[in-house]
Amino acid sequence: MKTFSITATILVFVACNLSAQTYHEYKFIFSGTAYKTNAAGNIVATHITDQTLLADRARQGNITDLATISLVYHLNGNELGDTIDIISNATGQTLTTELAFYFGSDGGLGRTAVTNLVQTQERRVDYIYTFNNSTYTYANSDSVGAAFTYKSFVKRGKETNAVVTGTMSWDAIPTEANAGPVVCTGTFSLGRPMF
Repeated sequence: MKTFSITATILVFVACNLSAQTYHEYKFIFSGTAYKTNAAGNIVATHITDQTLLADRARQGNITDLATISLVYHLNGNELGDTIDIISNATGQTLTTELAFYFGSDGGLGRTAVTNLVQTQERRVDYIYTFNNSTYTYANSDSVGAAFTYKSFVKRGKETNAVVTGTMSWDAIPTEANAGPVVCTGTFSLGRPMF
C-alpha cells in the first residue's frame, strides 16, 4: 500500500509538472482562397490569410490595433474539441471564437481518429463550426465544412508542444456582414506558443 501511495504521488507530481509546462494556445497560421460571385456574375478568387480573418473580425469589434490581439489555435478549446479563437495578447482572454474543429474522434457519432501506438500522432477529419456573422463566417448550429487535421505532440525537456497542420474548407451564407455566399479553402499550421 505504501509503494502504491508513493507511486501515485510521483505520478500526480509528474502530471502536474508536465501540464504546467504544456501550451494550449498557438498562433494560428492560415493561407487560402475565398471564392464568391462578383457583380458581373463571375466567380472570383481572393487570397486570404490568418491576418485577413483577424482584421475582418477586429473591424467588427472596433479594434484598430491588431498588435493587441491574435488568432490562435486552442487545443481542447472546449469540451467538443479544438477552437480557433481571437484572444487578447495582454491577458490571453478569448474575445470570440472564429472557427471550431469538432467531432474528429467521437465514438458516440461513429467517428474516430487514427493514432500511433503511443498516442503522440493523430490524423482526423474534423467538422468545422462557426458561431458569428462576419465576411467569412456565419452563425450556424450545424457544421459548415471540414478539416483534415494532423496532430503531433513533441516533448522537449519538460515542455510538450503541439505540431498541428492540415487543410480546411468551409462556407458562409449571405448575412448582413457579407453580400453573397463565400466558400473558403486553404492550409493551416501552428506558429509560436502563446499561452
